[in-house]
Amino acid sequence: MKVTSIKLHRFERHLLQMQVAKRAEMTCSRLAEIENGTAEPQADELQRIATVLGVSAQDLLGSSPRALR
Repeated sequence: MKVTSIKLHRFERHLLQMQVAKRAEMTCSRLAEIENGTAEPQADELQRIATVLGVSAQDLLGSSPRALR
């Protein structure tokens, strides 16, 4: 499962990686791995991240993320 837009949603909400990780109850390094595509999130992790960002898990799995501004 390729997650494509966590960083974009995080930037749009002016959240630091550390803030999202803490609210999603994971380490900052784990969130970084997921954001960078070096690790795939488990379903519960993806749901927690989506909840923090106020989007659906499906939104995070989108196949063509908008370009970062």
